[in-house]
Amino acid sequence: AFRGRCQSTGRGGFCQHHISYSCKASDPHVLGLNMVEEIITRDLLSADLKCSLFVAALKSYKRDSVLRPFPALYTSDQYKDFDALITDSSALPGLPEIIQDKNNRDQKVLNLLRWILSDKLFTVKSVPKDKYEEIQALPGSPSHALPTPDFLFELEYCEKLSAKFQETRGDRDLIYAFHGSRLENFHSILHNGLHCHLNKTSLFGEGTYLTSDLGLALLYSPHGQGWTRSMLGPVLSCVAMCEMIDHPDVKCQAKKKDSSEIDRKRARARNSEGGDVPQKYFVVTNNQLLRVKYLMVYSQEQPRRRPRQPTWFSKHRFAIMMTLYLFILILIGLSSSKAFTYHWNRLLGWRP
Repeated sequence: AFRGRCQSTGRGGFCQHHISYSCKASDPHVLGLNMVEEIITRDLLSADLKCSLFVAALKSYKRDSVLRPFPALYTSDQYKDFDALITDSSALPGLPEIIQDKNNRDQKVLNLLRWILSDKLFTVKSVPKDKYEEIQALPGSPSHALPTPDFLFELEYCEKLSAKFQETRGDRDLIYAFHGSRLENFHSILHNGLHCHLNKTSLFGEGTYLTSDLGLALLYSPHGQGWTRSMLGPVLSCVAMCEMIDHPDVKCQAKKKDSSEIDRKRARARNSEGGDVPQKYFVVTNNQLLRVKYLMVYSQEQPRRRPRQPTWFSKHRFAIMMTLYLFILILIGLSSSKAFTYHWNRLLGWRP
């Protein structure tokens, strides 16, 4: 493990192979509402994203495995109190309400919100949507006729982690590719990174799968239920843009140096059942070679019920029903009249 220092706060924390430790202040009571307000004011959308990803993981039936890190406030003797966490998370107010109404805040809810929003060894920043074209071009394989993300976020890592990544990189080039996953997984991805050993896909070998084609990544990122009070929307889809170090442990269709021939040593991952890694795909077998750089978030608009235009029948339903009722009564009355029966039978040409 090594000690990292958060660029935004200057506070330190321990970092192991998965980065999930918070930068903590000495007095937790000082943080409180002021800390939450500061984080929300600094970047409302990124704070909203953290809440949405947390709630998405909590709602998952796989919450025990995808909700990592798990708030220590709700653990006791290795027992995770999901019921209490679900109750308190359902009481989380919309983030703008935190700023507008500072009174009557439940301390437990405030502590949970502080845990969700507290700065880690990285910072999530919202970026303008016009940066999408630049991000989309990074893999070198532009995707056409695809929807533009509704929100873009950039991850900035603390100085120590950035230095560690650069040390691992050396003079190697960077490769950019997309990673698609269910919304419920991004809480863990955000805090722990992409772990190749968690990937159960083995068609082209063991590792973390990425692609240079955004359209393919979107197939693995279906819309999922997030946070109902989110400004981003209650139903979201998320795709990660990742940085990879161009290393032999990144399996792909790469050419040999100074040659047009495919490097077969890099074309196949361990335990591959489907042969070589296909074009536009990457299988990363070493966690140290990979990190998330951008998050692209797509919001699914909820269908609005259009008010039905009242038809002529619906407007005059009562009058029509009464008219039909009276008509039936008249028919019943006439049918019992001998004179009416006689003339009716003559009209039909029937003779008694």
